[in-house]
Amino acid sequence: MKSKLRAVSNTSFITVMHNIGYLNLCNQVFERIYLPRSVYQEVKQSDIRPLIARLEEAVRNEMIVIKECSNTALVNSLKSFLGSGEAETIALALELKDVEVVILDDLKARNLCRRLNIGKRLTGTIGVLKFMLTHGVIKENADTVITRLEQAGFHFKKELFKNC
Repeated sequence: MKSKLRAVSNTSFITVMHNIGYLNLCNQVFERIYLPRSVYQEVKQSDIRPLIARLEEAVRNEMIVIKECSNTALVNSLKSFLGSGEAETIALALELKDVEVVILDDLKARNLCRRLNIGKRLTGTIGVLKFMLTHGVIKENADTVITRLEQAGFHFKKELFKNC
């Protein structure tokens, strides 16, 4: 595998990866994942102790870095269309020059991110999982990953895992 990537992510990716047991594998793909402060707060307020503990561990290990968005005007503008986490994720992606990947699952946020043409690869949880499967990071087969996603209540089309 080439050098590891730097990404900015919204809440759903962190939560889903934890819920299906693969959050600890992200360090094999990502050098660093930046989380906007609102995303970090959202996870902390979830009161899901194992998730919070895993997140805190990743922050201590500097695999996850919490960042403030400096462009509050852009964040406020984006909040008129999106939730706080999605708005700050997009704003942070624009601010951080070393980020190559933006991870968003919300369709409205993804479409807006595409329209803004921010010049970074846009993917979602499924895209990251497919990458992990095809590069041998996840040792289980695609059917196992699909089952884990379904058990976690994540909504997706199974066809997205075709050719994995």
